[in-house]
Amino acid sequence: MTEDNQKMVQGGQTGDSGSPAQGGRPQRLGRPAGGRRELLKPVAALGALFAVGVLLMLLGPRHDADTLAQRQKYGILTAEEVNVAFEKVSGRLVERPVQEGGRVKKGEPLMTLDGVDNAIAVKRLKAQIAENEASVESEKRQIGIDLAAASTTEKNAWRTIEADKATLDSAAAAERRARADYGRARGLVGSGAVSQSSFDSAKSSWESAAAALANARKNLAAATVGANRSDLARLERTGSAEGMRLSSIADTRASIENRRLKVRQLEAQGEQLRADLESLQVERGRLTLTAPEDGKIVKLLYQPGDMVSAGSPAVLLQSSRQYYEIYVSEKDVPRFSEGSTVTGTTASGRKVQGIVRVLYRAPSFAEIRGTRERGQADLTSFIARIYVTPQSGVEPGMTIEVKTHA
Repeated sequence: MTEDNQKMVQGGQTGDSGSPAQGGRPQRLGRPAGGRRELLKPVAALGALFAVGVLLMLLGPRHDADTLAQRQKYGILTAEEVNVAFEKVSGRLVERPVQEGGRVKKGEPLMTLDGVDNAIAVKRLKAQIAENEASVESEKRQIGIDLAAASTTEKNAWRTIEADKATLDSAAAAERRARADYGRARGLVGSGAVSQSSFDSAKSSWESAAAALANARKNLAAATVGANRSDLARLERTGSAEGMRLSSIADTRASIENRRLKVRQLEAQGEQLRADLESLQVERGRLTLTAPEDGKIVKLLYQPGDMVSAGSPAVLLQSSRQYYEIYVSEKDVPRFSEGSTVTGTTASGRKVQGIVRVLYRAPSFAEIRGTRERGQADLTSFIARIYVTPQSGVEPGMTIEVKTHA
């Protein structure tokens, strides 16, 4: 028993004012009021600390998985791959100067197919083209010769017509004289002034002259077939046939012009042959497969001696075009707009600069649905594709971290 309790007991026994015997209120045994206050102090301090912690958690930055996922985005650096194939040509692979894992420059040869058949076809077409060109040239020259001959024949025909016209005029004059002599002899034979034999001679001469005149007319008509009336009138008036259009000469010239159509046909055949030659030359260029751009050889699908089909992939090339994609929320879209610059960080701490080329809506499964916490509910997600410039120490497959908030 403590000293205070002992005093209280002694006081009760001696009849102090607080004792039941004197009618006073009995005092309760236990801890004094000052002790309870000392006990409440640590409890109040713990409560204050708890309240401050809750307030900091509500107002300060959160480090839970959802918050970190919103503040930090990760993407895998990817290099675009190109399947390089022989275009419209096939054959046996005879040369492959590159190896897997090697780097190539744009235009550098990767594979070469056998070109013997192509070379033979090119030589054959060149011979056909030379033959066609010779035929065209020969036909053109022959047309020129025939046209010159037609012109000469036409001029000779004009001179013949003029001669026939002169012969006709002479025959007509002779016929007139013979007819006149015959008329006089016929008038005198009855009176005996002209003998019968003279009359018969005059008659025979007239008949011969008439026959010669008729023959001269026929010859002139045959020579002037196809001539128009104005040409014939000019011939009758002047005796000149210069410039007269004749059917025989017109037909000859028409035949020669038809041969010009054959020249055009030969020229068209030559154009087709030259087009075929150009196609073969293009095909010959395609027998050598070249790198379409700078890159790294990832896989070679054929070995020397293999038969390569047209259009089938032959080389898998990892291009120098590198990018990574990250999901961004709708409220972060302005920062990742197309054309904006983004800085990422590799796991080793190397900075990677990139440019947003494409920003498009993500599939619906990536959208935030049904979570109202911190006002993030029902927001559309977007995918930002960020292209980077290749640099040393940063290889495709590395993870790139992007902070969406400072």
